[in-house]
Amino acid sequence: MNLKLSARALAAALFAMLLVAGLCGRAAADTAVSACGTLSAAGNYFLTANLTATSDCLVIAADNVAIDLKGKKITGNGTGAAVTDDGSFLNFAVIANGTISNFATGINLLHSGQAIISNVSSSKNTSDGIFIGECCNTLSSVTTNDNGGTGIFIGSDHSSLSKITANGNAGGGVHITGSRNALVASTESNNKGTGAEIDGCCSFVIASQTQKNTGDGVEMGDGDDGVIKSTSARNGADGMDLPGGDNMVTESKSTSNGGTGVDLGNNSDDRWGIFSGVQASKNKGDGVDMGCRGSTASLKAQKNSGTNLVQTVVDGPCANVNLNAP
Repeated sequence: MNLKLSARALAAALFAMLLVAGLCGRAAADTAVSACGTLSAAGNYFLTANLTATSDCLVIAADNVAIDLKGKKITGNGTGAAVTDDGSFLNFAVIANGTISNFATGINLLHSGQAIISNVSSSKNTSDGIFIGECCNTLSSVTTNDNGGTGIFIGSDHSSLSKITANGNAGGGVHITGSRNALVASTESNNKGTGAEIDGCCSFVIASQTQKNTGDGVEMGDGDDGVIKSTSARNGADGMDLPGGDNMVTESKSTSNGGTGVDLGNNSDDRWGIFSGVQASKNKGDGVDMGCRGSTASLKAQKNSGTNLVQTVVDGPCANVNLNAP
């Protein structure tokens, strides 16, 4: 055996191993951020200080960028965004664990999607608290209060929002324009406009509260939608408005609203509606308004200023059981 050759081969192998380990270590390392700027490469970033900006602060310039605010604050001067894609088509951003305030838009992912936003407050911005243009996002434990626009606006499909607080916004609490979205365990109160609005089909509002909004509490404009175990009270218009047909409201309450408690509509486009375990009382309009065919079980509709239960035959009769709607 050539010992000299073996030693050289071993040294080369060890050097290669160390080089690979070093490269892997650098790839996995988090990057500290102490000032506003552009995050130009995929990776994990974390704040080491509170940041103040005069326009945009953190500009995402790659897919797969994660930003841990580490409990820090990013504060603006009423313009720009705390975090933005700067109009680029980028996906898989993660933004977590901090406070954003006083920008035009707190988080502005205009052309991006597949984002995760968690444990973030984006409040007191001059326009929207959070704006996401594309689909498939997950928002949890997010607060967007007292913004000049909408608390949260999402412009596409397949997003899941849970534990959202969107109160006191000038353009509504939560507005999603796409289909197949879910809003769970959330509160939208004291907004000008609608508390929770989802325009597309096949979406659900679950275990949520919409109160004291100037417009509808919940508005779901297309069909195949559902409201489950939710409460809508003291809104300026309807408590729950689902006019598109093929909708359901179950185990929910709608009380003391300025319009109809629960309105499934009664025009010729409606196909059916389902009510089960619903209470609609003390509304200034009707208690429940629906087109038939459909079904109603365990409905309590009392003390409404209009008619407690309106069922308009469009495509056959409604099936009713356990009604308390004098």
